[in-house]
This record gives sequence, C-alpha cells and structure tokens, in this order.
Amino acid sequence: TLFNQNAVPATWNQIQVTQLLSGLNQQLEQGEKCRRQDVEWEQPSLGSENAKLALKSYFQGINQYLQRKGYHH
Repeated sequence: TLFNQNAVPATWNQIQVTQLLSGLNQQLEQGEKCRRQDVEWEQPSLGSENAKLALKSYFQGINQYLQRKGYHH
C-alpha cells in the first residue's frame, strides 16, 4: 500500500509504516536464526537438515507475509 501510493515518505500512513517495519523486523530475526546455524551447513549431518528446514521456513514466512499484504510471486 505504501509503495503503490506514489507519495513521499513524509506523507505515508504511520500505522502502515509501523506494520511494514514490524513484519520486516520479524523476518530479520528469522534470518538471523538461520545465519547462526550457518556452521551446520558445512558438516553433512542431521543438524544440516535442521538448518535447511529453518531456511525454507524463513523464506516461506516472507512469502506468506507478502501474500497477506496483497503481493504475489
């Protein structure tokens, strides 16, 4: 909604800005969890499968967030 209005940031609806920042912050936190598991990617083990699932979950979360906001692939 913010980006479709072609308005300058100073006129953006602050509730929408807060919601956008909150959603992005949640995704950043998920990304940090994945990044911390990066060491496990180097060793083929059950842990590496957990890291892959965490990364897949992270990107699914981004996709779901964008779909809820009316965006698609």
